[in-house]
Parts: sequence; structure tokens; C-alpha cells
Amino acid sequence: MPEIEESVPVSSTEELRDIVLRIPGEHFFCESIDVPRNLDPEDFPAFARQAFEEEELSPYPLEQLVWGHFSSVEHGKMILFGASAFKLRQMGWQDLEVFRRVFPSFVSLFVAQFEKATICFLRHEETLTAASFEPDCPVPTQLFSLPISPEEEDEDRCDETRGKLLSLFSLEKFEISLRIVVTGDVSRTSDGFFDFEHFIEDSDEENPPDEIVNLPAELLWDCDVRSLAFKQSERSRRDWVRRRWTAFLAWGVGVAALVVAFVGIRIFENKALARDSEATEKGMQVPLVLESQKLLEKLRQNKLGGIDPFGSLGRLAAHRGGQGDAPHLWFTNAKFDSRNDIFLEGQGRSVEAVNSFIKGLVENGVGNVQTTKNGELKRKIVSSAGRTTFEIQLLLNEERVLEQASAPSDEDIQEEEGG
Repeated sequence: MPEIEESVPVSSTEELRDIVLRIPGEHFFCESIDVPRNLDPEDFPAFARQAFEEEELSPYPLEQLVWGHFSSVEHGKMILFGASAFKLRQMGWQDLEVFRRVFPSFVSLFVAQFEKATICFLRHEETLTAASFEPDCPVPTQLFSLPISPEEEDEDRCDETRGKLLSLFSLEKFEISLRIVVTGDVSRTSDGFFDFEHFIEDSDEENPPDEIVNLPAELLWDCDVRSLAFKQSERSRRDWVRRRWTAFLAWGVGVAALVVAFVGIRIFENKALARDSEATEKGMQVPLVLESQKLLEKLRQNKLGGIDPFGSLGRLAAHRGGQGDAPHLWFTNAKFDSRNDIFLEGQGRSVEAVNSFIKGLVENGVGNVQTTKNGELKRKIVSSAGRTTFEIQLLLNEERVLEQASAPSDEDIQEEEGG
């Protein structure tokens, strides 16, 4: 489930705990520094704190900052970012401890890698960020953010702000990315990652994201701008909650095992009682036999003219494309609302394979995709992260049966009369 963004109104502290807060990047200053390649990753927070204090990187005293960092041991690089806590409170960014995570808006840039030295752009709501990267290094060498002007916002553009940002770089050293990436939702996965949605500017945000950036939850604690003491305490609290939940699940499994054992004993007792009343039950089974015969008759009638799932799926499978055990798509679920009305789900090699499947059904008279009252086709094709899924509401045509084997042709009749 996507986390609620900072712009969405909430009504309780519990709801705030599910929010990943992204503060606009223009409130942060950023500095890139070198780190010893043999430095233990556990010592990175202390190294970053020392850099703020001793190298005078911050225009504010450290105790007045909210700050974080992102590092790469392999490349020996670290980027520090901080903002005035007082300034953020004045602008309404306060009570940060109640949120799930608190990041600068440009956090999802911290896995970008390019083959050549490149300047790229990220837009989050009304903030545009530009970052420069050395080849194959995920840590930016420089990073700047500016708010988009109201005029640009009204005209749905950001070219002026983009030009101002570019003026802050030595452009002769970098290639400039032509595209602007726009942030979408962010969600916490069950396997310990945060998924950040990225869209290409001018693309339809109702469509699936053009890119999903996966960042480890543990790594992102370094990018969280709240105090080190709070983050250590919060991580311990969440670990304790997870352990308590695991213990609760184990207790639930134990209770379930006891229930199963109790039910097994009761079943054994019932079987013993059933042997004593077997003769009586045989007399009571006569009506059940009659009901079973009626059910079999209904099934026989259904086979002749009712829902025929295997036959219908066989007709559909003939148009999947591919050969033998390597079709271009396959079905994962089928629901028959009636003999001809089928809701079909599945996966395909590509969007083209799904469209070819639908085209084949229509051209061969097998069936058609149903439409809504507005004339829209009832189908949904989603392609994301190399995986294509589809949902289609089909209306199958009745299969025509040619009764040629039992009826003699006109030529046969003429030959018999002539003979």
C-alpha cells in the first residue's frame, strides 16, 4: 500500500506514523566529501557528524540542524545534506518524530548511475533538483534544488528553473540529461525496501510508473534527517515490535495446533458413534441418493448447453501464440459469469503478445472484448519491471458444429438413384 504523502491531510497520530515525509529540497544545503575506503559503515554517522563540526560545512551550528547523509564505501564518497530546524518549524515542518520516515525530496536520486559524467533532474511537486554524477558512482558530486516559479507552475513547465540550476554547474564537464523525472508515491515493502515511483515528465501518471527505485530500508536510516539519538531509539523500538509480532504469530500457530488436535479427537469420537447408527443412516440415505441423481442430471444438462469451462478455455488457448510448452501468454484465473461471459486474468511475454491474442480472438470469430456503457473496452494490460499482466472481460461466440458426418450429400443421393 503506498504511503501517504506530506500534502495529504490526516486526522490522527496513528495515520501520521504511516507517512513517508519528503521535505522540499530547496530547504537543504548539500556538500560532497571523500571518505576513507577502509572506514566501517557503522562509523559513517560519526564521520559525517565530525565533518559538519570540524570542516565548517554548515552555515548553522550542528545542534540547530536536521541532517543526513548518503555514502558509498566502494567509491569512497559521501554527500551531506542539512537544513535549519528553526526555519523548517517556521514553515510548518514540525513534530517530525511522529512520521514513519523523513527525507529530503531528492532522496530517490541516490541510486542513479551513468556511464558518463551526467547532470540529471528530479521534480517533486513544486521543487526541481539537479544533481551531477561521476561515471558509475551513485553519490552526487553536486546537488542543488530550487522552487518552481508560480508562472511555470501555472503553465506546467520548469524551463526557467532548469536554466538557473544549470548555471550552478561547470557544464563542460558533464552531459546534460534531456528528460526530467517526476516523483510519484513511495511505499514500504514487506521484504525491507522502500519503492519510489518515477515518471517521465509529460507522461500520464494514471499509467504505471516508468521506473520504480528500490532503496533498502536500513540504508535509508542514514538519509533520514532526524537526530541520531532518535533514529537509534526508533530502530530499537521497531525491532522490538517486530519481535513481539513474531512471538504473537508463533503463539497463534500453537493455539491452532491445539484446536486441530481437539477437532481430531472429536472426529474420532463421532466416527465411533457413527458405527453404532450405521443401519439407521442407510435408511436415511435413500432421499440423498435421489438428490444425487437429480444433481447428476443437472450436470449432464450443463455439459450439453451450460457452462463449459474446459471447452471454452481450450478455444481461447488455441490463440495464445508460441509453440507447445512455450506460449506467448498464459492464463492464471478465469471466472465464468455465464456460458459466454468470461473474466480472464493472465500473464504475457509482452504487451504486443496480449494484443495479438485479443486480435486473434476477434478475427477468428471466437469472441470479443466487452465494453462499458461509455464504449470503453473492459481490459487492462499492465507492464512493469519486465512483467506483463492482463485482465479481460470476454464475450464468447457460440461454436458452430457442422453436421456433415451423419447427413448424405446431394451427390451421394444422385449416385444411388443412377445406380
